[in-house]
Amino acid sequence: MKKNFHPLLHKDSKTTCVSCGAVYPIPSAVKEQQVEVCRACHPIYTGEYRGIIASGRVDRFRKVKEAAEKKQEEVKQIEEKRKTKPSKVKKVKAKTKK
Repeated sequence: MKKNFHPLLHKDSKTTCVSCGAVYPIPSAVKEQQVEVCRACHPIYTGEYRGIIASGRVDRFRKVKEAAEKKQEEVKQIEEKRKTKPSKVKKVKAKTKK
């Protein structure tokens, strides 16, 4: 057997639930860890749904999507303003050199 192969087990490690804030002393290789849902707030065990406070990939995607849609709306408004106002820039024909 190899020596020092297995990780050190912390018997006093803490697992914290992000949703409800419950702290559980679960032996682990990590000193402190966080979980999104625990047995005290999981919908299967409790029978009721509570929104998860932690933002995940879906929330980040929705935030980026909303920002992109807002930006597109601003661009459309600017383009509409440009179409309604005549441009003050005079068009100059370029001279060709021979």
